[in-house]
Amino acid sequence: MPRPNQLYVVFSLALVLFLLGLVGWWTVQATHLTRELQENLDIIVELEAGSTPEDRQALEAHLAAAPYLRPGSTPAFVGRDAALESMGEDLGNDLDDLGLSNPLLDVVTFNVPLHWLSSERLGAIATEIQGLPGVAGVYYQENFVERIAANARKLSLLLLGLAGLFTFVAGLLIHNTVRLSLYANRFTIKTQELVGATWGFISRPYLWSAIFQGLVAGLLAIGGVVGLQYWLQSVFPELNLFTAPQELLLLYAGLLLLGVMINFLSHWVVVRRYLRMRVDDLY
Repeated sequence: MPRPNQLYVVFSLALVLFLLGLVGWWTVQATHLTRELQENLDIIVELEAGSTPEDRQALEAHLAAAPYLRPGSTPAFVGRDAALESMGEDLGNDLDDLGLSNPLLDVVTFNVPLHWLSSERLGAIATEIQGLPGVAGVYYQENFVERIAANARKLSLLLLGLAGLFTFVAGLLIHNTVRLSLYANRFTIKTQELVGATWGFISRPYLWSAIFQGLVAGLLAIGGVVGLQYWLQSVFPELNLFTAPQELLLLYAGLLLLGVMINFLSHWVVVRRYLRMRVDDLY
Protein backbone atom coordinates (compact mmCIF):
# COMPACT_ATOMS: atom_id res chain seq x y z
CA MET A 1 0.00 0.00 0.00
CA PRO A 2 1.48 3.41 -0.97
CA ARG A 3 2.61 5.55 1.91
CA PRO A 4 1.00 8.96 2.51
CA ASN A 5 4.06 10.84 1.24
CA GLN A 6 4.01 8.84 -2.02
CA LEU A 7 0.33 9.61 -2.48
CA TYR A 8 1.12 13.27 -1.86
CA VAL A 9 3.74 13.17 -4.63
CA VAL A 10 1.30 11.50 -7.04
CA PHE A 11 -1.57 13.89 -6.42
CA SER A 12 0.67 16.96 -6.41
CA LEU A 13 2.18 15.92 -9.73
CA ALA A 14 -1.26 15.06 -11.14
CA LEU A 15 -2.59 18.51 -10.21
CA VAL A 16 0.33 20.27 -11.88
CA LEU A 17 0.01 18.08 -14.98
CA PHE A 18 -3.73 18.78 -15.07
CA LEU A 19 -3.07 22.53 -15.16
CA LEU A 20 -0.46 22.00 -17.87
CA GLY A 21 -2.99 19.87 -19.74
CA LEU A 22 -5.53 22.69 -19.63
CA VAL A 23 -2.98 25.08 -21.14
CA GLY A 24 -2.10 22.53 -23.82
CA TRP A 25 -5.74 21.77 -24.54
CA TRP A 26 -6.54 25.48 -24.90
CA THR A 27 -3.57 25.79 -27.27
CA VAL A 28 -4.93 22.94 -29.41
CA GLN A 29 -8.45 24.40 -29.43
CA ALA A 30 -7.26 27.95 -30.18
CA THR A 31 -5.08 26.72 -33.03
CA HIS A 32 -7.90 24.62 -34.46
CA LEU A 33 -10.48 27.41 -34.21
CA THR A 34 -8.07 29.92 -35.77
CA ARG A 35 -7.40 27.51 -38.65
CA GLU A 36 -11.14 26.98 -39.16
CA LEU A 37 -11.81 30.73 -39.20
CA GLN A 38 -9.08 31.28 -41.73
CA GLU A 39 -10.06 28.42 -44.03
CA ASN A 40 -13.77 29.35 -43.86
CA LEU A 41 -13.07 32.86 -45.12
CA ASP A 42 -15.18 33.27 -48.26
CA ILE A 43 -13.66 34.62 -51.45
CA ILE A 44 -16.59 36.31 -53.24
CA VAL A 45 -16.72 36.51 -57.02
CA GLU A 46 -19.43 38.85 -58.32
CA LEU A 47 -20.83 38.14 -61.76
CA GLU A 48 -21.70 40.87 -64.22
CA ALA A 49 -25.38 41.71 -64.61
CA GLY A 50 -25.35 40.46 -68.19
CA SER A 51 -23.39 37.28 -67.55
CA THR A 52 -24.73 34.07 -69.07
CA PRO A 53 -25.22 30.67 -67.42
CA GLU A 54 -22.33 29.46 -69.56
CA ASP A 55 -20.07 32.12 -67.99
CA ARG A 56 -21.07 30.95 -64.52
CA GLN A 57 -20.50 27.28 -65.38
CA ALA A 58 -17.10 28.10 -66.87
CA LEU A 59 -16.17 30.04 -63.72
CA GLU A 60 -17.25 27.20 -61.44
CA ALA A 61 -15.32 24.68 -63.55
CA HIS A 62 -12.24 26.90 -63.45
CA LEU A 63 -12.44 27.21 -59.65
CA ALA A 64 -13.10 23.48 -59.19
CA ALA A 65 -9.88 22.68 -61.06
CA ALA A 66 -7.82 25.47 -59.48
CA PRO A 67 -4.91 24.50 -57.17
CA TYR A 68 -6.02 27.10 -54.63
CA LEU A 69 -9.46 25.59 -53.98
CA ARG A 70 -9.62 24.13 -50.47
CA PRO A 71 -9.58 20.30 -50.67
CA GLY A 72 -12.98 18.78 -50.00
CA SER A 73 -14.89 21.97 -50.85
CA THR A 74 -16.73 23.14 -53.97
CA PRO A 75 -17.61 26.60 -55.29
CA ALA A 76 -21.05 27.74 -54.14
CA PHE A 77 -23.40 29.79 -56.32
CA VAL A 78 -25.71 32.33 -54.65
CA GLY A 79 -28.28 33.94 -56.93
CA ARG A 80 -29.21 37.59 -56.52
CA ASP A 81 -32.78 36.76 -55.48
CA ALA A 82 -31.61 34.25 -52.86
CA ALA A 83 -29.10 36.81 -51.58
CA LEU A 84 -31.83 39.42 -51.20
CA GLU A 85 -34.07 36.97 -49.34
CA SER A 86 -31.23 36.14 -46.95
CA MET A 87 -30.94 39.82 -46.06
CA GLY A 88 -34.49 39.90 -44.74
CA GLU A 89 -38.04 40.29 -46.01
CA ASP A 90 -38.24 43.91 -44.85
CA LEU A 91 -35.47 44.98 -47.21
CA GLY A 92 -37.26 43.43 -50.18
CA ASN A 93 -40.51 45.15 -49.20
CA ASP A 94 -38.72 48.50 -48.86
CA LEU A 95 -37.25 48.15 -52.33
CA ASP A 96 -40.69 47.31 -53.75
CA ASP A 97 -42.21 50.33 -52.02
CA LEU A 98 -39.55 52.58 -53.53
CA GLY A 99 -39.98 51.04 -56.95
CA LEU A 100 -36.38 49.83 -57.01
CA SER A 101 -35.16 46.56 -58.46
CA ASN A 102 -32.85 44.14 -56.75
CA PRO A 103 -29.41 45.86 -56.68
CA LEU A 104 -27.50 42.69 -55.86
CA LEU A 105 -25.52 40.57 -58.30
CA ASP A 106 -25.13 36.82 -58.63
CA VAL A 107 -22.05 35.61 -56.76
CA VAL A 108 -19.89 32.51 -56.54
CA THR A 109 -18.04 31.90 -53.28
CA PHE A 110 -15.17 29.54 -52.52
CA ASN A 111 -12.53 28.88 -49.86
CA VAL A 112 -8.78 28.44 -50.08
CA PRO A 113 -6.38 26.34 -47.97
CA LEU A 114 -4.51 27.87 -45.08
CA HIS A 115 -1.19 28.22 -46.94
CA TRP A 116 -2.87 30.34 -49.62
CA LEU A 117 -4.10 32.91 -47.08
CA SER A 118 -1.56 35.65 -47.65
CA SER A 119 -2.03 39.10 -49.19
CA GLU A 120 0.23 38.27 -52.14
CA ARG A 121 -1.43 34.96 -53.00
CA LEU A 122 -4.98 36.25 -52.54
CA GLY A 123 -4.12 39.24 -54.73
CA ALA A 124 -2.81 36.91 -57.44
CA ILE A 125 -6.00 34.81 -57.22
CA ALA A 126 -8.17 37.92 -57.52
CA THR A 127 -6.21 39.15 -60.56
CA GLU A 128 -6.52 35.76 -62.27
CA ILE A 129 -10.28 35.42 -61.66
CA GLN A 130 -10.91 39.06 -62.61
CA GLY A 131 -9.82 38.28 -66.16
CA LEU A 132 -12.41 35.54 -66.68
CA PRO A 133 -15.52 36.24 -68.80
CA GLY A 134 -18.56 37.51 -66.91
CA VAL A 135 -16.69 38.43 -63.69
CA ALA A 136 -17.49 41.87 -62.27
CA GLY A 137 -15.21 41.77 -59.23
CA VAL A 138 -13.45 39.64 -56.62
CA TYR A 139 -13.70 40.54 -52.94
CA TYR A 140 -12.31 39.22 -49.66
CA GLN A 141 -11.61 40.66 -46.24
CA GLU A 142 -7.89 41.23 -46.55
CA ASN A 143 -7.54 42.96 -43.18
CA PHE A 144 -9.50 40.18 -41.53
CA VAL A 145 -7.04 37.56 -42.80
CA GLU A 146 -4.04 39.55 -41.61
CA ARG A 147 -5.70 40.22 -38.24
CA ILE A 148 -6.43 36.54 -37.67
CA ALA A 149 -2.85 35.59 -38.58
CA ALA A 150 -1.38 38.26 -36.29
CA ASN A 151 -3.65 37.34 -33.38
CA ALA A 152 -2.90 33.65 -33.89
CA ARG A 153 0.84 34.34 -33.63
CA LYS A 154 0.38 36.43 -30.47
CA LEU A 155 -1.87 33.79 -28.89
CA SER A 156 0.60 31.01 -29.73
CA LEU A 157 3.47 32.94 -28.14
CA LEU A 158 1.39 33.70 -25.05
CA LEU A 159 0.32 30.09 -24.57
CA LEU A 160 3.85 28.86 -25.23
CA GLY A 161 5.13 31.23 -22.54
CA LEU A 162 2.45 30.02 -20.11
CA ALA A 163 3.30 26.38 -20.83
CA GLY A 164 7.01 27.07 -20.25
CA LEU A 165 6.27 28.90 -16.99
CA PHE A 166 3.97 26.13 -15.78
CA THR A 167 6.58 23.50 -16.63
CA PHE A 168 9.27 25.39 -14.71
CA VAL A 169 7.02 25.87 -11.68
CA ALA A 170 5.93 22.22 -11.90
CA GLY A 171 9.54 21.08 -11.83
CA LEU A 172 10.29 23.16 -8.72
CA LEU A 173 7.16 22.09 -6.87
CA ILE A 174 7.56 18.41 -7.61
CA HIS A 175 11.27 18.51 -6.81
CA ASN A 176 10.56 19.98 -3.36
CA THR A 177 7.74 17.49 -2.82
CA VAL A 178 9.99 14.56 -3.73
CA ARG A 179 12.78 15.91 -1.51
CA LEU A 180 10.39 15.99 1.44
CA SER A 181 9.06 12.56 0.51
CA LEU A 182 12.54 10.98 0.53
CA TYR A 183 13.71 12.87 3.60
CA ALA A 184 12.62 10.00 5.89
CA ASN A 185 14.72 7.56 3.81
CA ARG A 186 17.95 9.56 3.92
CA PHE A 187 19.53 7.33 6.58
CA THR A 188 18.54 4.15 4.71
CA ILE A 189 20.09 5.52 1.52
CA LYS A 190 23.32 6.46 3.26
CA THR A 191 23.51 3.18 5.21
CA GLN A 192 23.24 1.17 2.00
CA GLU A 193 26.14 3.12 0.56
CA LEU A 194 28.27 2.60 3.69
CA VAL A 195 27.81 -1.17 3.54
CA GLY A 196 29.07 -1.26 -0.04
CA ALA A 197 25.97 -0.95 -2.23
CA THR A 198 26.52 0.87 -5.51
CA TRP A 199 24.71 4.10 -6.30
CA GLY A 200 22.85 2.41 -9.12
CA PHE A 201 21.61 -0.39 -6.84
CA ILE A 202 20.47 2.14 -4.22
CA SER A 203 18.78 4.42 -6.73
CA ARG A 204 17.01 1.72 -8.75
CA PRO A 205 13.94 1.08 -6.53
CA TYR A 206 13.37 4.80 -6.05
CA LEU A 207 13.62 5.48 -9.79
CA TRP A 208 11.25 2.63 -10.68
CA SER A 209 8.83 3.98 -8.10
CA ALA A 210 9.22 7.43 -9.64
CA ILE A 211 8.33 6.07 -13.10
CA PHE A 212 5.25 4.33 -11.73
CA GLN A 213 4.17 7.43 -9.81
CA GLY A 214 4.69 9.58 -12.92
CA LEU A 215 2.52 7.26 -15.01
CA VAL A 216 -0.25 7.23 -12.40
CA ALA A 217 -0.12 11.02 -12.05
CA GLY A 218 -0.19 11.42 -15.84
CA LEU A 219 -3.21 9.13 -16.16
CA LEU A 220 -5.03 11.04 -13.41
CA ALA A 221 -4.28 14.34 -15.15
CA ILE A 222 -5.43 12.97 -18.52
CA GLY A 223 -8.61 11.67 -16.90
CA GLY A 224 -9.27 15.11 -15.44
CA VAL A 225 -8.72 16.88 -18.77
CA VAL A 226 -10.85 14.37 -20.72
CA GLY A 227 -13.61 14.53 -18.10
CA LEU A 228 -13.64 18.32 -18.31
CA GLN A 229 -13.75 18.12 -22.11
CA TYR A 230 -16.74 15.75 -22.08
CA TRP A 231 -18.55 17.93 -19.55
CA LEU A 232 -18.00 21.12 -21.56
CA GLN A 233 -18.97 19.29 -24.76
CA SER A 234 -22.26 18.21 -23.17
CA VAL A 235 -22.98 21.77 -22.02
CA PHE A 236 -21.71 23.54 -25.17
CA PRO A 237 -21.97 21.01 -28.05
CA GLU A 238 -21.37 23.75 -30.62
CA LEU A 239 -17.73 24.06 -29.45
CA ASN A 240 -16.73 20.74 -31.12
CA LEU A 241 -14.03 20.04 -28.54
CA PHE A 242 -12.92 16.73 -30.07
CA THR A 243 -12.35 17.88 -33.65
CA ALA A 244 -8.54 17.59 -33.42
CA PRO A 245 -8.03 13.96 -32.23
CA GLN A 246 -4.40 13.65 -33.35
CA GLU A 247 -3.34 16.81 -31.52
CA LEU A 248 -5.26 15.70 -28.41
CA LEU A 249 -3.59 12.28 -28.44
CA LEU A 250 -0.19 13.97 -28.68
CA LEU A 251 -1.18 16.19 -25.75
CA TYR A 252 -2.17 13.18 -23.63
CA ALA A 253 1.05 11.34 -24.52
CA GLY A 254 3.02 14.48 -23.67
CA LEU A 255 1.39 14.66 -20.22
CA LEU A 256 2.34 11.04 -19.53
CA LEU A 257 5.91 11.56 -20.70
CA LEU A 258 6.26 14.84 -18.80
CA GLY A 259 4.95 13.26 -15.60
CA VAL A 260 7.48 10.44 -15.83
CA MET A 261 10.35 12.77 -16.74
CA ILE A 262 9.71 15.33 -13.98
CA ASN A 263 9.26 12.69 -11.28
CA PHE A 264 12.20 10.56 -12.48
CA LEU A 265 14.61 13.50 -12.63
CA SER A 266 13.46 14.80 -9.24
CA HIS A 267 13.99 11.41 -7.58
CA TRP A 268 17.35 10.95 -9.31
CA VAL A 269 18.60 14.37 -8.14
CA VAL A 270 17.35 13.93 -4.56
CA VAL A 271 18.78 10.40 -4.15
CA ARG A 272 22.13 11.54 -5.54
CA ARG A 273 22.09 14.50 -3.17
CA TYR A 274 21.65 12.29 -0.11
CA LEU A 275 24.35 9.92 -1.37
CA ARG A 276 26.83 12.80 -1.66
CA MET A 277 26.08 14.15 1.82
CA ARG A 278 28.24 13.26 4.81
CA VAL A 279 26.61 11.32 7.62
CA ASP A 280 26.81 14.30 9.97
CA ASP A 281 24.93 16.46 7.46
CA LEU A 282 21.96 14.07 7.47
CA TYR A 283 20.97 15.09 11.01
